[in-house]
Amino acid sequence: MPWKTHPTMAVSGAQCLASCVLTPGTVADGLGAILNKVPATPALKHASGQIEVVVDYGQTDTGIVIKIAGLIHSAHIGGG
Repeated sequence: MPWKTHPTMAVSGAQCLASCVLTPGTVADGLGAILNKVPATPALKHASGQIEVVVDYGQTDTGIVIKIAGLIHSAHIGGG
């Protein structure tokens, strides 16, 4: 990630954790609400707020396949 990471949760860590929450049988399975839409948008709460992750995934006969996980960044231009 070319930008400064969040002080309490790295972006790559958020992507991995969100993917694990959605994947049955992982250590994070059951720690989040069931999201019945694709792409899923789990929000991970941490000490400074939350990070919203977008996870696009599919189901196969052998389980879940994560296609992509990322964050949506937006910019706010302040006036003054």
